[in-house]
Amino acid sequence: MDRRKNPRPGQGHGHGQGPRRRLGRLVVRQHRIFRLPTTRCGRPFFVPAQVVLLAAGQLSLYFRLRFCKRTYPRVIRVYGEAQQPKPKAETIRGGSMKPLKLIFALTLLLGMAAAAHADTTKSMTVTIYNNNRALINEVRSMTLPQGKSRVEFLGVPQTVEPQTLRVQSLSAPTKLSVLDMNYEYDLVNTKNLLDHYIGKEINIILPDPADANERILRTGTLLANNDKPIFRIGNEIYVGPYSSIQLPTMPEGLRAKPALVWLVQNKGPAKHEVEVSYLARALGWNADYVLKVDRKNKKAGLSGWVTLTNKSGMPFKNASLKLVAGDVHEARPEPVFKGRTLAMESAAAPNMKEESFFEYHLYSLPRPVDIANNQTKQVSLLQAPSIKVSKELLCEYNAFGAVPKPVKPGVNVFLKFRNETSSGLGIPLPKGIVRAYQESSDGSVLLIGEDRMDHTPKGEEVRLAMGKSFDVTIERKQLFFQKTSKNTYRLSWQIRVRNSSDDPRTVLLHDFLPGKWKLLKFNHQFTPLHGAGVEFKVDAAPGKDVIITYEATISNS
Repeated sequence: MDRRKNPRPGQGHGHGQGPRRRLGRLVVRQHRIFRLPTTRCGRPFFVPAQVVLLAAGQLSLYFRLRFCKRTYPRVIRVYGEAQQPKPKAETIRGGSMKPLKLIFALTLLLGMAAAAHADTTKSMTVTIYNNNRALINEVRSMTLPQGKSRVEFLGVPQTVEPQTLRVQSLSAPTKLSVLDMNYEYDLVNTKNLLDHYIGKEINIILPDPADANERILRTGTLLANNDKPIFRIGNEIYVGPYSSIQLPTMPEGLRAKPALVWLVQNKGPAKHEVEVSYLARALGWNADYVLKVDRKNKKAGLSGWVTLTNKSGMPFKNASLKLVAGDVHEARPEPVFKGRTLAMESAAAPNMKEESFFEYHLYSLPRPVDIANNQTKQVSLLQAPSIKVSKELLCEYNAFGAVPKPVKPGVNVFLKFRNETSSGLGIPLPKGIVRAYQESSDGSVLLIGEDRMDHTPKGEEVRLAMGKSFDVTIERKQLFFQKTSKNTYRLSWQIRVRNSSDDPRTVLLHDFLPGKWKLLKFNHQFTPLHGAGVEFKVDAAPGKDVIITYEATISNS
């Protein structure tokens, strides 16, 4: 029996009530955003319109049977003061709103089914730069009608730079032309939906103050949608809690995901292989290295890993990956990005292929890779099982000026190796952090230091700061500091090098002297530091002290 022809007593038009409202409308729940289903390629999943309509009809029948028989004509008190019954109010028993959510989902899918595209991605290449930017190059198969048509290119990052878009038909370059291009990124979410209904009538489902298990349906005007929605219901302004909001239709222009929309003119065949390329932000990479040093500090194994970060709002499936190492100049304002917590995925891979490219270096992964949105992924860059390394102990000190009390500067420890074939490397190394480890006597591997390495061409030396020496200490005592004339000074230093370890140590002392300097007296051989001071190379035996003294004159004229 059709319940619409036989309303219950008090539910018809004869009791001052308007027609009973059916609740089969869009529902936007507070603090919830409907998540659209996607395919494996990250594009919206399209459902045939017939399936959607059939499911919507079944749900509509269920909805009427479930809710209409429980709808009562009475109007209850909504605000603090008792009010007269108002004609536009209904009571909804029970707190379940699940069918409404399903109708919202099916309505969205129905809208998408009408705008479906039969394009297929043939290939995708992602080239990521050091400046949190990437070049996306994609080839898709498209079927286009003759003449002018509107093309929606779905599946693009939210951080795309639309002004960098390039479109070209590979199969018929002279037959397909793009007349205009738009980037549409007004995305579906609660705020955007409600913003489109400011100043319009909507249905609000409010909590029933008389019964926590009931809700009431009221019609009102949305006045504002800032921190919280503000409604005009009747002659009053309502600012308070609500269960959900019903919207009659999906506003035009809102999208589940951003899209590039083109107006194209096709003078050739219907099928085209179309190459699309554009720049996008929030895709970055950096290199990290692990240096495992042997107990004698002579050999080490070096492994390099590339860490990829994708916060562009789009996953990349089965993409060819290229990395550009070098500082590419860019004229742009500083961008601001938002991102969620990242998930880490580590993927072992063959070493990357390296080649020179312009004034930079290009690294290519030999296999396709998947990069999910909001993900950090690691892929192998290089493996060098045995390279030559050396340890250096260095103390640097500014020796000019009066120092009345003895000082004990620390001794810095460095690990060095040359990026050359004879050392086990010989390939350009992108900048990154190098973490050094060494095996202890019980077999455990411990961190001994880490440092940031700059872009290192082939043949250059890499020098990594590890920390301070524990067993080798230095004590400096200034014997005198005199000003002999307006711009001339004389000074004298005594330097004590102490080796408290069980092994011999070689320590480099760098004393920086400004201006024109000359050593008048010294008890240890030295080497000039390119006019900036002197270097003493000290061999300290285990448990022994070595004392160095020198006197210098300095002229600043």
